Amino acid sequence: LWIILKKHAKKNGEKMKNNCNNSYTDTVLLAIGEVAVSLIIILIYIAIGHFDWTVLSGVILGSIVTIFNFVHLSYSVNKAINKFMALRGDKEMNDEEAAKFAKDNTLKVQNEVAKSSILRTGLMIASLVIAFITKLFSPLATLIPLAMYKPILYATQLIKAKRGE
Repeated sequence: LWIILKKHAKKNGEKMKNNCNNSYTDTVLLAIGEVAVSLIIILIYIAIGHFDWTVLSGVILGSIVTIFNFVHLSYSVNKAINKFMALRGDKEMNDEEAAKFAKDNTLKVQNEVAKSSILRTGLMIASLVIAFITKLFSPLATLIPLAMYKPILYATQLIKAKRGE
């Protein structure tokens, strides 16, 4: 997935490359956070004496789906912005023209991101359904990594802000 983001960045110039580098950094930080959360989940299951292979497979499934969802979100937003910028072109606009252009085209960008959201939400739901139906994954161990992506991203943004990045 990162290869797709990098190819997309090369194709769309330096501004897009910087956005993809930020997406890449955020994805790596999310993955590190997911590993940390997964280890905590596993340690808790071991401590209470309920650890088995379904817990391990559950945290792996939840973490993979979470990371994929974030990468897909980053890609979808960048793709929508690039479409918007392609419609705009390189011409200079005064404030009035820019406001009219934004008003006329914002819905198109929002629809692109909304399509992505439906797909990503469906994937999360499907992973939970699979966890419940197949008994190959602990449903709770699958759910926790899915639910932790926003707190992990929030924490990484706070850390980056304190560092001045």
